[in-house]
Amino acid sequence: MANSTFSGAVRSKNGFKVISENSSTGAITEVVDIASTGIVTGKFIKHVGFATGVTVNTTAGDSPAIGSFTQPANTIITDIKIFCVTSPVIGTGDIGYEVGTTSSGAQIVAAVTDEILDGGTTVVVGNVTTTSLVLQTQSGTTAPASVQYTSAERTIFCNITNTVDATTAGSFTFIIEYVQVA
Repeated sequence: MANSTFSGAVRSKNGFKVISENSSTGAITEVVDIASTGIVTGKFIKHVGFATGVTVNTTAGDSPAIGSFTQPANTIITDIKIFCVTSPVIGTGDIGYEVGTTSSGAQIVAAVTDEILDGGTTVVVGNVTTTSLVLQTQSGTTAPASVQYTSAERTIFCNITNTVDATTAGSFTFIIEYVQVA
């Protein structure tokens, strides 16, 4: 397939690449490959990242395999979902989560100790938990930066918590949607 450059709208069955041309050298740089990195939503491209292999602890507490995701600079996290890849088995108890900028932190998604499982013994493969992002407190005189935004690349930590021992650890994947804003 040949590479072509257009200045107008383009339609393609196999995706397309957005390029940037250096005004002094004419060098072309591929900025975005729409087919593999995301989908266009309005003027922003929605990207998806993953933190995989996050497990339930065999003893109550934080995951022994806290997942991580590198959030690119100048992006805003817009949504986080948790997908059950392998069913955990626990005594009757709770399984929850938290997402933060530190290990076991809850700056991005507040800790919810029983949202994935509340007083149960297992979670089925394919279960999807929708999280709620932390909202900033604003007043008439202060408008702080959102915790979902970062101007510099940073690591986001994704944790599964459990209130009772697990006999089978199970495995979860955090699905993180974000948009580039600069």
